[in-house]
Amino acid sequence: MNCVDITGRVREALDETYRKFEYELPYFDDPSRAKTFIVVKFWNNTPNARLITLEENTRVLIHGHLDSHEKFGTILIVEQLETLH
Repeated sequence: MNCVDITGRVREALDETYRKFEYELPYFDDPSRAKTFIVVKFWNNTPNARLITLEENTRVLIHGHLDSHEKFGTILIVEQLETLH
């Protein structure tokens, strides 16, 4: 199994289970294109989990793993979530 620890900002919710997550790529030549998105989902499939109800643009730390999704491609399954101030 894979393991991911990443910081970034939660963006718009796609539905009651999935949300966009924005993270920055290090050492990118063009700073205007350094922001990247991945779809995230809380591990227990609960609709409107804390991940979904957080205010947009909240900075978070995520621990989880990568998975595949028919519609979204590679997604990040969130196992632990901490908000950062």
